Order: sequence, then C-alpha cells, then structure tokens
Amino acid sequence: MYPLVESIKAENGKFFLLDYHQDRLERTFHAVYKSSCPWQLVTILPQAPSQGLFKVRFLYNATDFSIEVQPYVPKIIKTLKLIEIGDYTYPHKWTDRSTINAAFAQRGNCDDVLMTKNGFLTDASYANIVLFDGANWVTPEKPLFEGVQRSYLLDHKKIKTANIATTALSNYQSFQLINAMNPFVENRFLSVGGIV
Repeated sequence: MYPLVESIKAENGKFFLLDYHQDRLERTFHAVYKSSCPWQLVTILPQAPSQGLFKVRFLYNATDFSIEVQPYVPKIIKTLKLIEIGDYTYPHKWTDRSTINAAFAQRGNCDDVLMTKNGFLTDASYANIVLFDGANWVTPEKPLFEGVQRSYLLDHKKIKTANIATTALSNYQSFQLINAMNPFVENRFLSVGGIV
C-alpha cells in the first residue's frame, strides 16, 4: 500500500534533519511519480514526543500517507560480514527490502552485513558506513542509498568520499555506521578488524 518511506529521528520533542528528509521526499516523489510532492513534513508530522528517542516513519504512495511513531533503541553493531550484491540498486527508500534482507540473512555470526558491488563498499543493511584512515573520515562515493545523515556530514565537510575497495580496508583503522537515527560521533571508533 505504501511503497516508500522516510524514517525520521525524534528525540525529546525535536525532529532532526527535517530539511534533508523533505528534500529527499521531494526528489523521490518527482522521480517515482513524475510530479511535485504535495506534502510538507513540518506541517503534517505530529508533535514529537516530549521525552525519549523515537523513529517516526512517514510511509507514502502517490496520493496518501501514513505516520507511525515507534520507540527506538540503537543497536550495537561491531562486526560486519562482506556480502557481494552485484548490480542491485536501491536509489529510493522503498519499503520492499527483500534483496537487502536476503543479504542480511547471510551475516553468519556477524552483527550486520557490509554490502559490496564489484568489490567496492556500499552500505550496511540499514546504514551508511564511514571509515577513519587516521586523519579523515571517509564514506563510499557510491553508496547503495544516500542517507540524510551522510548528506548532512558531507555538506558540513565532516566526512569525505572515496571509492573504497574491499582490498583497501587495511588502509583504515576504524568505522562507524550512520543513519537518520544514529548520528556520527567523532570519538566512536569500531575496529575495521570487525569487517570480515
């Protein structure tokens, strides 16, 4: 019924990166439905819960939308299994994640997967990745999905892009996963040794 979704962070009464979500909503609507988006998130979202961390899911199709508000508990992801996904693309935030879920099912004893295309890093199952080379935080130039947190960090020059081959992982010391619900934290270092 709702093939597309925006997942928005709400914490202690405040929404985060709403301008970025609105921009992506409008670009996606235009690309998928070939028309202008009829909604402004700032006017149609309910008031954010005054206390706690929540994921607000804005689900939509060409003519209608639904809003879900769910308490959110961040997951601790320390290990990633490299999974090659070939030519699969995910340019928009579809609710159908069957191919991504199939990749995730191959994680074995790892916490999540790090999907690759032709030997180059893309994303984890629900997040973009950034890697630290000792001086800079770097994210794959061609992610599977361009998340709002990634866009924000690029706009504010906190991270850089590069084509990162699996064979180049030894050039990096640590990583972290970022998405709308999980912001970048400069002093969070997870060992690249956890990527197998």
